[in-house]
Amino acid sequence: MNSRYAWIVLVLLFIFVCDVILKNISRNSQATSKQPPNIVVIMADDLGWNDVSFNGGDEIPTPNIDSLAYNGVILNRHYVLPICTPSRTAFFTGQYPIRSGMQGYPLQGAEPRSIPLNNILLPQYLRKLGYATHLVGKWHVGYQTNNHTPTNRGFDTFLGYYSGYIEYFSHNLVENGQSGYDIHRSVGDNHTIEYRYDYMTDLITDEAENIISSHNPAKPLYLQLAHLAPHASTVDDVIEVRSWKATNDTLGYIRDINRRKFASAVVTMDESIGRVVDALRRADMLKNSIIVFMSDNGAPTKDQILYNFGSNYPLRGMKQSFFEGAVRGVACIYSPLIDFPSRVSTQLFHITDWLPTLYAAAGGDASDLKALDGIDQWSMIKNADNGRRQFLLVNINEKTDSKAALIGRYKLIRDQSEYTKYYGSTGKDPSYCEYNVTNVLASPVASAIADISRSSLDIDKIKQLREKSRVVCRVSRFSRCTKRTCLFDIKKDPCETTNVSSKYPKILKKLNALIDSYQSILVNQTNKPVDPAGFPCNFNDTWMPWLPMDYLPAKSA
Repeated sequence: MNSRYAWIVLVLLFIFVCDVILKNISRNSQATSKQPPNIVVIMADDLGWNDVSFNGGDEIPTPNIDSLAYNGVILNRHYVLPICTPSRTAFFTGQYPIRSGMQGYPLQGAEPRSIPLNNILLPQYLRKLGYATHLVGKWHVGYQTNNHTPTNRGFDTFLGYYSGYIEYFSHNLVENGQSGYDIHRSVGDNHTIEYRYDYMTDLITDEAENIISSHNPAKPLYLQLAHLAPHASTVDDVIEVRSWKATNDTLGYIRDINRRKFASAVVTMDESIGRVVDALRRADMLKNSIIVFMSDNGAPTKDQILYNFGSNYPLRGMKQSFFEGAVRGVACIYSPLIDFPSRVSTQLFHITDWLPTLYAAAGGDASDLKALDGIDQWSMIKNADNGRRQFLLVNINEKTDSKAALIGRYKLIRDQSEYTKYYGSTGKDPSYCEYNVTNVLASPVASAIADISRSSLDIDKIKQLREKSRVVCRVSRFSRCTKRTCLFDIKKDPCETTNVSSKYPKILKKLNALIDSYQSILVNQTNKPVDPAGFPCNFNDTWMPWLPMDYLPAKSA
């Protein structure tokens, strides 16, 4: 009997072991066969800290953006560059722009300058992982030859504009006394001019919906929407609205007419985001998608050249400065793949981090990426782990002797710009309606993600998240940092009012040493005079690549 029982036990043990092995094989097979996530990056242009309602302002309703934020992760300390071309350079390359001389004034039309061709860009890395890659909207990192245009730098298709901004309806860029059309369609090596008169936000949204609906599900999708909104236009130097009637019907409580126009552009972009997320749902792609929303830099206000009337309240400074209002950018990420959603992260995050982070989320090994300043933060986003970033370089502008960097909670800054005060609407006028949580819960984004969301949001939870995301400061006097270096405790003093450099000399010394280490590898700014050969009058009134493919720029001094 004992030997019989022993034989039965052995048989059962053998069956158990085989079952475990088969399950592991099946699990591994599923893991290897599971498609990498679709990635959708939505980038706003010149959107300020206080221009989305999840950061605490009641003035501009953004229920779709808010829904992404509350159901995902709000990146409360997401740092960008102070202006567009440098920020986009950092996003695409994973490197600080000082490494390629792209840190200064943004590209102008017909300026023979770009991200160097030896830089591998994010879409090129993702294409190696099997992704279909598409860009809709703004490029603005160089187009002097066809080699520098999006479909020769990693994108399968492109519909959008090469320059920094265009008019919302006519799609003209007026710059340096030149006017020309700037909407192009590229599919591989096939380049055409796309003559349209759609409102630019709608053009971007329609194209994104078409890309999603026609996408081959055998491949993962990388789709980047680079909005014109809410950047100012050259039409009267302010924003063009899609519909004056709708603007006044829904936003008439905003007394300042230019701020109302700005709010209209933001609300229209928010509607676009609802449509794009719903398109992912209809294509059955949403359950395996990552959606990132961010601004490229803080808002300018009526005091700058183009009056878009954005607000960075209560943060100090605006676009072009190194203060928080310019470089602490609006950002959130949503995905059903995030294990701990509905939270506000105060971990340091830099725009260069997106390249290794998205590459890792796509199944790539971030350790294979060399010479990056960006850090893989996917584990922090997905698992709520501690962030891996301990410090970051905000920027160095060697031409103006401006510089800034952060280590943990402390920020060193020397800002020689003229935009160092506090600007913009508070978003708290008593005439505004109270924040409408019901609109967030009933938004198209909320409806689209209802069946797959890992969060259980209610009114109280949303209010808690909104309070955690809000920055609160009392500003009376503030330290001036133009002709001297200031040190701020950003955790205690996010509005950069009080210079504490005398209180923490060791931290000041450490930050100065950090900046010195980057100054040693800085490439001088590569800005060049515009080239009349690239003017639109030479190309049937269109901004076009104008140099031969074998053009090599002169080396910087």
